[in-house]
Amino acid sequence: MDYTLEKEYAITYYEQNVNGNLKESSLFNFLQDIATISAEKLGFGPSYVFSHNYAWVVLKYHIELYQELKNPEKLVIKTESRGTTKLYAFRDFEIYSPENVLLARVASAWALIDMESRKVLPMQSALSFVKSFEKREEDLEYGKIEPLSRIDFQKEFEVRFDDIDVNKHANNCNYIIWALEALDSGFRLKYSPRVIDIKYKKELRLGDVVISCVQVLEDDGIVTLHTIKSKHSDEEITSLKIRWEDCI
Repeated sequence: MDYTLEKEYAITYYEQNVNGNLKESSLFNFLQDIATISAEKLGFGPSYVFSHNYAWVVLKYHIELYQELKNPEKLVIKTESRGTTKLYAFRDFEIYSPENVLLARVASAWALIDMESRKVLPMQSALSFVKSFEKREEDLEYGKIEPLSRIDFQKEFEVRFDDIDVNKHANNCNYIIWALEALDSGFRLKYSPRVIDIKYKKELRLGDVVISCVQVLEDDGIVTLHTIKSKHSDEEITSLKIRWEDCI
C-alpha cells in the first residue's frame, strides 16, 4: 500500500500576512487538509471514524521552515502516514516550491478518541489494519517546550462559534492564531518563525475563555515560549516554543 500523498495548493492573498508570508494558521489548515485526504484514502479518514463515532485529534507538531514562505503562488505538500504505536499515530509532511525546492518539513503525532467518552482509543483495536510505526534516522526530533518563567505579553480570547469544527471542539489552527496574536505587532513585522513546536493538551469548547501568555528569550537567538490556559481553571491547554529569524 502507498502511504504517501501529494497535493498542490494555490495560495490566495487572504492566506498571506502583511509581510507577504503564508499565515501560520493557513499552513496548519493545509496540513490538516492533506492529512484528512490521505487518511480517507488509506481507510481511516472521515468515512471510517464518523461511522464509528470516533475523531482524530492532533497532539503535537514539530515544524522546520528552511526559508520564509514569502509571496508564494503555489505550494506542493507531500505527506506520509508513518503508522501507529500502542496509542498514537504519526504523520510526516514535506513542503516544496513548484520548482521542487524543499521549503519545510513537519512531524506530527495524533490520537483517535471516542466521541462519547472522549477517551483515547488503543490503535490495535481501532486501527488493527494500519502498519506499525518504525523510526528512521532522518526523522525530525520534537523540541522540549520549557514553562514560562515570566509573562512579557498576554491577551484574552473567547472561543467563537466559527472556531469549533465537526469534532465539537476548537480546531487546532486557532491555537497558533491565539499564540501569535498575543505578540506585539512590531515583533511580528520584524521576525518570522523558523521552528515551531506545539503540544496540544486539552480541548476547548464554545464559549471557553483563554489567556495567551508569551515570554521572549534572547539568549540564543530570538525564541518565544507560549502557554494558552483556561481563564476559568488556570489549566494549561496548549504550549508552544517558536524560534524566529529576521524577515527578509
